[in-house]
Parts: sequence; C-alpha cells; structure tokens
Amino acid sequence: MAILISGISGVRGLIDNGFDDDVVKKHINAFAHLMGKGPIILGADSRPSGPRFLKVVKETLSNLGLDTIDLGVVPTPTVQLIVKHMNAPGGIIVTASHNPIEWNALKFVGEEGLFLDASAHEKIQSLLKNPPTTQLSSQKGNARESKTAIEEHIQDVLNLTLVNKKAVAEKNYKVVVDAINGAGSDALPRMLEALGCEVIRLNCLGDGNFVHTPEPLPENLVQLGDAVREHHAHIGIATDPDADRLAVVDECGEPLVEEYTLVLASSLALRHAPESDTSPIITNLSTTMALDDLAARYGRKVLRTPVGEIHVAKKMREIPSLIGGEGNGGVILEACHLGRDSLVASSLILTLMAETGRSISDINNDLPRYIMVKHKISVGQKNPKDVLEQLALRYADQQPNLADGVKLTWEDSWVHFRASNTEPIIRVFAEGQNTKIAAELVEHYTREIERLLE
Repeated sequence: MAILISGISGVRGLIDNGFDDDVVKKHINAFAHLMGKGPIILGADSRPSGPRFLKVVKETLSNLGLDTIDLGVVPTPTVQLIVKHMNAPGGIIVTASHNPIEWNALKFVGEEGLFLDASAHEKIQSLLKNPPTTQLSSQKGNARESKTAIEEHIQDVLNLTLVNKKAVAEKNYKVVVDAINGAGSDALPRMLEALGCEVIRLNCLGDGNFVHTPEPLPENLVQLGDAVREHHAHIGIATDPDADRLAVVDECGEPLVEEYTLVLASSLALRHAPESDTSPIITNLSTTMALDDLAARYGRKVLRTPVGEIHVAKKMREIPSLIGGEGNGGVILEACHLGRDSLVASSLILTLMAETGRSISDINNDLPRYIMVKHKISVGQKNPKDVLEQLALRYADQQPNLADGVKLTWEDSWVHFRASNTEPIIRVFAEGQNTKIAAELVEHYTREIERLLE
C-alpha cells in the first residue's frame, strides 16, 4: 500500500510508493505560490534519494520563476538559520528525518526560519486541491549554491552567551560523535572541534548509509556506547539523519534517554538566568515532568504546547522564554534561531559539564528522575482522530487535556495519546516514578484503544 503523510511536519512517504517526483512537483508548486517570491533556501540530508528529489525541487522552483540557494547536505537547523540570516521568504529541506532509508520527505520552512504552522498547512492543502498554473515571474529563477552555511551556523553557536568556549576548551573533552552518516556528519564534529574538543568520528562519512536504526533512541546507541568505553571518552553524542535532535551517552557508555537532552540544556539555562527574569521553559505535552521539577528548584514554570516543533517555536516567539524544546532530544534557543538544533544542544551540555566540573553521569544523577514508556498502535484504515474523540468522551470525568490528543494527569504520573504527525499510528506515552507504573499505564490504555479499533 502506498504511504504518503502530509501534515505540519511537511509531506513524507515511501520512495516511489507514495512519495515520487510528481508528488514533489505538486507540493513545490503549492509552496512556491504560498511564498510568492524567492530566494528559497534549500538543503537535504544525506540519504541516497536526496539528490534526485532536490533536483526536482530546484527545477520546479526555477520553472516557476523563483531563485534558489542550495546549501547542499546540511542539518535541518542550518537551513532554518540561513532563512533567518537572509530574511528569505522560506526554505525546503529534503529529509525524512528519523524515518528509514526507504522514506524521503519535504520539510517546509517559512519566514524567520520557522516551520509552517497549521494555517499555512491548510493553505498548502487548498493549493494542492486547486493547483495554480501561473508562473511567479516572467523569467526562470536563478539557481546558485552556497558552501558557507555550516561555518555560519557554527559561528552563531560559538557566539551564544550561554556557550562558554574558554571553559570547554580548558577541559580538553574527548567526544565520540555518531551522526549515522547523516547531515550532521561534518557539522557536528566541526562544531565540537571549534569548542576545543577532541572528536572521535563514528558513522560520520555523510554517505547516507544508516548503519543502525536512525532514530537516536537508547536501543540504537549500543555502538556509540562501546566506542565511548573503548576511547575512554567523556561523553558520546548521537543525532538523527537531519541532525536536529541529540541523544547523549555518558562516560560509562550508558545512554541517557532522549528526554533528558532538554533537561540537561535547561539546567545550564536555569543556572545562568537572573532572578529578575521569570521567563518560563516552553515544551510540549509529551515531555518529561522532570523538567517541571527542575524548573521548580529555581522558582520557574514550564509552559506546555501541543506536540510539534512549530507549536513550541511559535509560543517562544510570542512570549519571552528561557529555553524550549521537545523530549525527543530537540533543544531550541531563540538567541540562535527558533528550531531544534543538535549543535546548540551539544554546546550547552558541554558547557554545563565544564562549568560544573562534573561528569555527565554525575550531573544526570542529580536531575529529577522519572521513567517514560512509549508505545505506538497502528490504526489500520480508521481515522486516529475518531479514536481519540471516543477516548476523550470515555474519560471526560477525569478532565483530560485535549490541546493535542488526550492527556490524563495525576500527581506523579500521566498518560498521553495522540495521532502521529509522521506515521498512520496513535502514539501512547506514559510517565511515572518507575518503569512499573509507566508500563502499566501504557498496557492498560493500549487495551482500551485496541478495543475501540475492533
């Protein structure tokens, strides 16, 4: 069965089984008419199908009359940053993020380097239903390339107030980087070397050979953990194929769950925040409550949004915030740009280590501790939103949070059900003070959802 998924994360699907040249042309035509002008900033991750689809993107935009600037294989946040730097109307990244090699996708970036929101997505859908046939200029668009984007990105991170270059350099940290041969293969090691670290490159060829499952979850970081132990490194870090998310392995080779990337980065931001600044930390509904407990130590609050980078980023643009991000390893610092960024995340965590003089395992052990269990349920031919509406009605007496799916919260635990933005599934997240509590919540409510699917 052909798979094509369209949402605020863009459009993605199985290559030539849902996602093909024709799909790309149609979506680029819609995006171009939404933007109305160029230049459009382009980038891609390293998967082998990238050049094929990037060529279609460039040709389609040029035929419509829009100029393009191709950054090549770069992290997704690099494209977002360059859109912001150039005050460009938008950008397009050819990447399926954490999806396997058989997938590819288009991520659409709007003004200020933010991903498209729900309103812009609706306009794209309208343009897809009634495709414009006019060119946007009487002449073909000019296509050019730029090879300086990664260096610009690195310099922006080095200039962040929270990044203590001197302290990190003095520690001579040894860092193992697993970029899964993705878009961070060049950028992340260069960033760390600029901070004065000794970098051991693991899967940093940038050839799109995903040597293990590409999502940076603990079960996929075994090779990284082994390399950290072998090289007696201070820390190991891993990214997904488009390098917006970051996962950490401690000096013993043990993976920290991706939820704690944002908690670690927030710990540094909280340490540096003046008492007069009461700005909240902004994250989504499925991120660990360890963030709330940590913020409370400093008299701070956590403000939560629906899941999806754009929701967090838009809220950060609306109100002053200390830091933001998501529990999937995504850290957002507005001082750099409003997007998840593994270069920012790694620099903040290394600064935290350097300024405290403590190992990453010691720092992690002092953080509030909860266990999260995640599960996903295939909905088959059913609409996941219909299932979620039934759950909301069934548990109405528990006053569920319906801002994004259905979330039930107790004093020290919660469970959250929501339709995935990227797959035809319902995600079930639960968190508690130990694995038993979280697993029982997942098991109980998974049975409830499966009954509704019968």
